[in-house]
Amino acid sequence: MTRFVLNTLRLRNYPSRSTARSLAIALAVLMLASQLHAQSVADYAGEFLQLGVGARSLALGGAGAAISEDATAGYWNPAGLGALQFPMVTAMHETRFDGTVQYNYGALAVPLDARSTVALSILNIGISGILDTRNALVDANLNGQLDPNEYLDYNKVSQFSNYDWVALLSFAKVFDSTLSWGVNAKIIYRRLDPQTTATGLGFDLAARYKPWDALTLGAVAQDITTTLLSYSTGTKELVSPTIKLGAAYVWNITGDGAHRLMPTVDADLRFEDRGSVAQVHAGPISADLHEGLEYQFKNLFALRGGYNDMNMWSVGAGIRFSKLHIDYAYLGFNGQDQLGATHRVSLSFLLDQPKWHRKGE
Repeated sequence: MTRFVLNTLRLRNYPSRSTARSLAIALAVLMLASQLHAQSVADYAGEFLQLGVGARSLALGGAGAAISEDATAGYWNPAGLGALQFPMVTAMHETRFDGTVQYNYGALAVPLDARSTVALSILNIGISGILDTRNALVDANLNGQLDPNEYLDYNKVSQFSNYDWVALLSFAKVFDSTLSWGVNAKIIYRRLDPQTTATGLGFDLAARYKPWDALTLGAVAQDITTTLLSYSTGTKELVSPTIKLGAAYVWNITGDGAHRLMPTVDADLRFEDRGSVAQVHAGPISADLHEGLEYQFKNLFALRGGYNDMNMWSVGAGIRFSKLHIDYAYLGFNGQDQLGATHRVSLSFLLDQPKWHRKGE
């Protein structure tokens, strides 16, 4: 959530073919380094990027780095897109704080060939109907404060919306049957109020490893280049990198694999000196955990539970048809009933037809 809303609501070295090109690249790197050095890393500047997508992973406490192998992998771990065999469209809607905040997500993932996959993901979070009283004060003494015998002219009270847009462009490549890697380019647009906007650009690098069929490991370096947010006011914020590590293990309860349990866990490693706010911390380094457990019956029906980094429990369920996947997640705010519960519903459509199947080598 942006600071404004909270206040309102209370190089890798590239080989060159010539000396001139080498000097140009070196100069560009030095200029970028000097600009980044001049900026400051803002704690929680990228918090709106950490909301999560897909009701399955969100029901599992927000653990998605290892398990995601559908269109939502573009958000959680782009390397997981390599497991997708058909094009997929997915969408999710969520309301937070008793309907105050609206959060929407959509993605399209398409296999290109035997080893390559691309995806486009769009995220939007917004609050509408925010009252703007800045021009409504009848300020007799011009001190900018509401004093006795002064009042608000409600005819001058206006409304505006606050929102964030994020677009993720993802690419994944399968290295072999056990290893895949992926990258994200993220484009950010923020609108805090009618006069204040921001844009940003960042990158993620990811890998996914399956040493054997039952075990999956994932690693994502989010905002690996330190994402820069540039505001129209002249303020510049840097989103520091986050290292997300994940693991999942599938246990077949019965010999035929009809009944399965899958525990999964993610760890978010940050370098923002979050201190006691984090679950685990040592100096400037902190770690927050996301744990989940999924029961699945014949890959048709699933029950899920999880525990997230905010020390909150979540539950959910999912059902799969041949082409349609429906997932639901519920999160309640511990001891804060006035905030309302959060319901997440996501739908995924798989273009499960031979002509759309991933092409062989």
